[in-house]
Amino acid sequence: MTRDGPRDESVTVFVRPKGYVADEPVIRRIGDRDCYLGNALAADPDAHDRSFDFVLSTTAEELPLTTHHRPLIDGRGNEWAAFEAAVDTARRLYRRDGSLLVNCKAGVSRSATLIAATLAAEEGREFRDALGVVQDARPYAMPNPALHELAVVYLAARS
Repeated sequence: MTRDGPRDESVTVFVRPKGYVADEPVIRRIGDRDCYLGNALAADPDAHDRSFDFVLSTTAEELPLTTHHRPLIDGRGNEWAAFEAAVDTARRLYRRDGSLLVNCKAGVSRSATLIAATLAAEEGREFRDALGVVQDARPYAMPNPALHELAVVYLAARS
C-alpha cells in the first residue's frame, strides 16, 4: 500500500546507477523492426560481430561504425537545429532499406529519445506509446527530461 492507494505489483521498475555504462556492447532490436538501440560499444566493430547498414551516433566523437554523426548533449543545452537534424536523420534512415543502429554512450537516453520520436512520427504513435515500444526492448531506456521535452515539441510541430 502506498499513501496514494494500493501498489500495482505488475509494474516493474528498472534502476540504473547514474552515469553507469555497460562495459560490453548493448544492442537491442526494437520489436520486429530492422532498427536497433545501442551504447557506444555497439558502434565498435572490435566489440561484437554484428553489422548494420546505417549507424547514427549521437556521441560527442564519431565512432568507428558511424555512417551519420549527430552529436547531442544528454541534457539541457542542445540547439533546436541539432536536435531536429538528429531526429530528421533517424527518420530518413528508418525509411530506407537496411538495418539502422542508433547509439549513444549508454544506450539509455539520447538513442531512446531519437528512436521513440522516429517511431512516433513514422508510425503515427503518441510519444509515450513509442517510448514504451523502445522500453520493451531496453527497459533502462529513459530520455533525459530536456530531450523528452524537445521530442514532444518536435512531434507537435509536425502534427
